[in-house]
Amino acid sequence: MTFTFLSIIRHGLRSLALAITVFAGTAQATKVDADPRVNEASRLFAQQNYTDLQPLIDGLRAAPEPHQEVLFISGMLHAQAGRFDLAAREFRLMLARDPSLIRPRLELALVLQKSGDRQGAKYHYEQVLAMDLPTPVMRNIYRQLFDIQEREPSVRLTLELSSDSNPKQATQNRVVNIGGRPYTLNENSRAEQVWGIAATADVHLPITYDPTWFVHAYGEMYEYPGRTVDSRYTQATVGKRLEWGQHHMSIEVGGHANWRQGERQYTGATVQGTGFLRLSPHLALSGEVVLKTLDYPDLPYLTGTMRYMGAIGTYVPMSTQRWDFGLGINQYQAKEAAYTYLQPSMTARYMREWPGGWITGAKVQILNARFDAPDPFFGETRRDKERRIEFDILNRKLKWWSFSPRLMVGYAQRDSNLTLYDYRRTYTRIGLTREF
Repeated sequence: MTFTFLSIIRHGLRSLALAITVFAGTAQATKVDADPRVNEASRLFAQQNYTDLQPLIDGLRAAPEPHQEVLFISGMLHAQAGRFDLAAREFRLMLARDPSLIRPRLELALVLQKSGDRQGAKYHYEQVLAMDLPTPVMRNIYRQLFDIQEREPSVRLTLELSSDSNPKQATQNRVVNIGGRPYTLNENSRAEQVWGIAATADVHLPITYDPTWFVHAYGEMYEYPGRTVDSRYTQATVGKRLEWGQHHMSIEVGGHANWRQGERQYTGATVQGTGFLRLSPHLALSGEVVLKTLDYPDLPYLTGTMRYMGAIGTYVPMSTQRWDFGLGINQYQAKEAAYTYLQPSMTARYMREWPGGWITGAKVQILNARFDAPDPFFGETRRDKERRIEFDILNRKLKWWSFSPRLMVGYAQRDSNLTLYDYRRTYTRIGLTREF
């Protein structure tokens, strides 16, 4: 059965490669210039005369600014030899010069998929769908997206160096009113700039004999000096995926746990369902419903149930742009009503690729929370309004191994009718990514 499963994936990849070749018409990704050596390399590649082609390409590739066609043929030769990281490097260089190119983006998605970079391949396949593609190419891209989402194992890791002006979300107010009396906060309760490390791991493993069943594990860790805001979170689930056409949904059941300052904070069970609808080549809709129990052994009044429902619409107007719009509502039912709240949210994100290898993104998020009963210290029912804005930037030409460094800066502000919960916060993260 394993042999059949792997054969399906290989057949799908070969079919996509064939469809790309038909779509391209020739091996040329851009107009070949007058250099007879480049023209000769194109001719040898079309004739599959790799013996004479390889030394010619090696010489042309050594130029300070190799021709786009040289980069393309070099990438294809690396891909055929199984050197997927080197192939991806060549196709990324082409897109750094001209992010509107379609053939190199398709080939990049293909080699990323073969190398196991599931998220990177998914991103480029979805961006290409915004273009006017022949039906066979589009059909095969949908097939690869299906394989990525269900059949192929994936491991996604992130590691970021983080600077945060207020990781404890401490209020900016020096004096707060509790029970009608003013209190001056000590310096330990004030915001403090710190540097730390943030790391995440996301693992998806389909069951070999039936890849519609899968194991999903997620973990995140934040480490700061002094351990006052250190935290860890883990979640492990078993899931089943159902699909029809270009659409799918999945259901997962498992458990989760959180630690803060090295001590267990809560544990619980989790049930979640996700769905995906491909409305058109340009537009997709994804949704999520989550139910979690949280048991706080040391803070029993916080023990309760969290329910979340959200949807994200993704619009790709062209291969170099992407919009994401999200709506969500989070409800937490705590043992004591003062800690029960309802929090709707809105999110918008825009991403664009530019000539020269630059990729920029911007994200805006709005969250409002209202609690069910008066706070026991303040005697008022808490109401929060929170705003976040983030900007990120990277350049494909900057590489460390096969990763590109990405810079993200953000600002968050919460305004509450209870001034103890007001805060202002700026943060910066420097991490590594292969997604683009």
